[in-house]
Amino acid sequence: MGTWRHTILPASLLPVLLLGCTGGEVSPEEPKVTASEPALPDRYTLEVPAPRELRTRDGLLVVAWAPVGGAIPVNEHFEVDVTVRRTGANPAADPAAGSPGDLPGPPLEDALVSMTCYMPAHGHGMLREPRTEHLGGGAYRVRGLLLHMGGEWSISITATIDGLASTADDSITL
Repeated sequence: MGTWRHTILPASLLPVLLLGCTGGEVSPEEPKVTASEPALPDRYTLEVPAPRELRTRDGLLVVAWAPVGGAIPVNEHFEVDVTVRRTGANPAADPAAGSPGDLPGPPLEDALVSMTCYMPAHGHGMLREPRTEHLGGGAYRVRGLLLHMGGEWSISITATIDGLASTADDSITL
């Protein structure tokens, strides 16, 4: 007799449970999405349409960098092209005429270039270690970059020439 009652009770509750799971009206607490609200993008990117030029901390080099394809995506691999030039005096400089007195020289072929990214607000860097390839003509490509979340990122590009390292700093917000 006890077995029969335990078998019938769950079977009799099945229709009630199924009806409760089929949905129903939206409660007043749940927000209704209308066509006028903008949809969130599937992914976020920072557009960098032109190379960003930076002077190293010691003032000896000018570093220019730009993401391949012109954008930095969040949580997707990307690559960056880098050029490194020595600063040098411009013999035609005339400060009174407004001409610059310190123009960069030609791109350097013999630099060891590295790039690191760090998120100061969170106290961490990237989850990947990028690698740099010398492309020739003074151009370098940093591969394997991945900024895994949005926010402010500090970027450091270090060029080592003849055993001396010079670092340029930049900051972006994704």
